[in-house]
Order: sequence, then structure tokens, then C-alpha cells
Amino acid sequence: MANPNMDNMFLNACKNAQKGVIQAMLKKGGIDVNKRDGMGNTPLIYSAQKGARDIVKLLMENGADPALANNQSVTPLHVVTQSGNKDIITVLLEAGADVNATDKFGKTPLIYAAAAGRTELVKVFLTAGADKSIKDENGHSALDYATSAGLRDVVGQLTEEGHTDNTGNTPLHQACYNGQSEVAAALLKDGAIPVDSLNDAGETPLFLAVRGQNIHITEMLLAAKADPNLKHLNGNAPLHFAAAGGNRFIGKALIDAGAEVNPKNTASETPLLVAAMQGQNDFTALLIEAGADVNAVDNEQHSAMFYATERGFTEIVEQLLMAGAEN
Repeated sequence: MANPNMDNMFLNACKNAQKGVIQAMLKKGGIDVNKRDGMGNTPLIYSAQKGARDIVKLLMENGADPALANNQSVTPLHVVTQSGNKDIITVLLEAGADVNATDKFGKTPLIYAAAAGRTELVKVFLTAGADKSIKDENGHSALDYATSAGLRDVVGQLTEEGHTDNTGNTPLHQACYNGQSEVAAALLKDGAIPVDSLNDAGETPLFLAVRGQNIHITEMLLAAKADPNLKHLNGNAPLHFAAAGGNRFIGKALIDAGAEVNPKNTASETPLLVAAMQGQNDFTALLIEAGADVNAVDNEQHSAMFYATERGFTEIVEQLLMAGAEN
């Protein structure tokens, strides 16, 4: 018959990784190796948490159940993934631990590993048959977390065609938004994600790279044949965003890749008008050199000259006059 007091002492011994005490109590017998405390934690969960591989094996040999979770639905495999002990993970998996068990937030051990930036554990779980399509309660998969953590070595293995988060962003969108050039390069090399994928806001990865003023990722996307003329829902092309930011190098990369110089957004603003509004001298010069229409007007019938004079951008006024601006 189980002795509750002995069971509690056994739990405490596992919490403290007291191997000798644990061995003695198991030898004596009458111990419930799957006893839960008030939080639902078992001796195996505590031993896994402590990284005590020998104790974990000992408990399993004496009937500990690797599938038992605590009150948060956290299993021993979840717990040990947080600490990153590969040896214990191997022991648990070999004993039949569920690699796809989800905690109360819908997170699997694979998601834990990706979120913690543990590349090797991601590989271990994938080899063990982890389901990479599972998403947590926030709609994020292991791939989303791996992308955020910059795990360039595994994003290709985690990528699934058509995968997006709750706002329609692909992992390539996420990498571009976060400025993770190595992850973006790995995703582009894998080729599973269309380079011109649109999120729910109507943005391609190129929009995010340009808006973030990341010339390296912008050039990678253009080299992968990203379309520099696709427009945002508000009619802005990537060149509009580049003009607002004033990065001449990004602007040149877009133009060299075939970007139209005079696209209009829903307000009929061209990139030149945007650059003039923002006082971007170098970008204005780039656009004029590329053949921008210096007399184009927006819906208010205002030209680049109007905005430059109104805001006192003398150098831009001079550039426009030299280029033949008449209004």
C-alpha cells in the first residue's frame, strides 16, 4: 500500500536530484513513482528539470510514465527541452514520450526548441517525427519561432508550402521584417515560399525589406526575381517606401531591377513627390536622373516643386528647376 508521506519525500528527493536517497527508497518499495504534487508535477518532471539523466533512467526503469503532464499540460519532454539536455531527451523519446504533446498554450516540444533557439534539438525532434505543422494558440508554428530566433540551419526543414501566421505573413516576410538576412537567404534557397507572397496587408517581403532600409535583403529578393512594381493596398510601390526613407542605394537597386520611376499611389503621389515632401535631397536627385516626371501632381494638384518650396527644401528646389519643373 502506498504511503503518502513516503511519496512526498520521494518527490522532494527527485526535486533535489538525490540519487542515493531515490535508489534506497525504490529498493525499499511501496513508492508511487508517478505521484503528483499540487502543481501536477511528477518525480520524472522534476528529475528532467534538474537534468539528472541517471535518475530519469532509474525512474523509467521503475515504471515512471513519460506521458504524464502537470497542471499546465507540460510533459517531461517539454521541461527538458527548456534546459536543452539532449541526452535526457533521447532517453524520453526512446521510452515513447509523445513528441507532439501540447501544453496548455498549444506548444509542442518542437516549438519550445525553436523558440529557445536550440537548432540541434529542432533536428532531433524532426528526426523523431515531430509534426511541424502544429500551431500554438497564437497561430505560431515552430517555423515562425525558428525564423524569429534566426535559426538559418533549420528553417528550410521546417518550411511548408503555403504556411502563414495569423496576419498572412510567411516566414520570408518575418525574416525581412526582422532584418535576418541569413534566414532570408536560407528561405530563398529552399524556394518553398513564393518571393512575392502577399500578407493580409497586401505587402510582399520586398516591401518589408525596403521599409526597413535593409539593402542586403532587398538585393537578395531582387536577385530572386521579386517584382519591384507590385503595389501595396494604398497604391504605394516599393519605390515610394524607398523615397520616404531616403536610402539612395535601395532606390538604385529597385530602379536597376526594373522599378517604374513614376508609379502613383491612391493619392496620385509619385516617388518624386514623396521624396520632395520628406526633404530627401539625394533620393530626389536619383529619381530625376532616372527620368522622373518633375511636373507630376497629386490629387490636390500639388507638385514636387510645391512641396519643396512650401517646406523650404532649397536644394531640392534647385534640382527641380534644373530639371525643367514648371509648376
